[in-house]
Amino acid sequence: MIIDIFVGSYAEKGTDGIYCYSLDTSNHQLKLKSKTNLVENPSYLARSSDKGAIYCVSETNRFEGQEGGGVAVLNYENEQFSLLDITATKGSAPCHVLLDERRNNLYVSNYSGGSIAMYHIEDKGKLQMCDLIKHRGWGPNKERQEAPHVHFCGFIDGKVCAVDLGIDTIKCYDIDSNFNKLVHAQDIEIYKGTGVRHFTVSNRNKDLIFAVCELSSEVVVIKKSGANFKIIQRISTLPEGITESYPAAIKQSLNGKYIFASNRGHDSIALYELIGEKLNLVTMIESKGKNPRDFLVLKDHVIIANQGSDNIAVFTFDENTGALDFTGENVECKKPVCVIN
Repeated sequence: MIIDIFVGSYAEKGTDGIYCYSLDTSNHQLKLKSKTNLVENPSYLARSSDKGAIYCVSETNRFEGQEGGGVAVLNYENEQFSLLDITATKGSAPCHVLLDERRNNLYVSNYSGGSIAMYHIEDKGKLQMCDLIKHRGWGPNKERQEAPHVHFCGFIDGKVCAVDLGIDTIKCYDIDSNFNKLVHAQDIEIYKGTGVRHFTVSNRNKDLIFAVCELSSEVVVIKKSGANFKIIQRISTLPEGITESYPAAIKQSLNGKYIFASNRGHDSIALYELIGEKLNLVTMIESKGKNPRDFLVLKDHVIIANQGSDNIAVFTFDENTGALDFTGENVECKKPVCVIN
């Protein structure tokens, strides 16, 4: 089987930053098909379900003469990229984009801006900003939590939930479809100083959320009961005695049996098995590069983007046993930080 893999990276203006590779699952080879320099620092991507559109942030601090970054829509057809729209996010260092095809909306996380930018996707991919939510507060880590830092948005029970590393909180918003606005619903508070970064909702049990914490190098398991949320487990992403490391991404196998977290510094992937409602550490494997910022979990492969060593490593994966093995396929790619299909 041939699968298209898209990679976002940190790339200076005018240099290639989005890459499309083909993965041959029979021989594990990753081959470059196309690339584009249309967007500066396209550090996070999302793809439409019809495969024709790529949405990406432009992670900058200045955009068209004003403070903040940008968000772009690209068409991808016949192995060629074309720019449909690019507009300001009104917040610095946008680092994540969430696509909501049911409502034709897009949600951008502004890391340095500490805000969520909401857009309606109009005809021909034009983006119309319809809301901007700014968080307030700070955390105990004076270097990393001096202000709000929205790192990721995802859906929990139909709500847009924004993960804020700066205030150790997942803030959840209802979507007012009549006015295209976000309405604050509730907060999920994480332990102070842990620096929650990303989450994934269990494919096996929609009442379980797995969140990775960058500053404490751990995964927290959150259980939803009615309208309430409770942390039921904390588990390290690192071997005992390792400290200079910071997790980045958290993903799960398609069947929900295994949870993965990447460690930058230790340069590894921690693999957990979900047993009941708790995680059990199965193994830690080398990422075959430095600073694994992101990775993609497929049914039988895991693709790891190693930002610090400019490479993408291909592993085979058995979703029934959890076996994760390096194939030997390791392709060069400058500062890869996001992998999607």
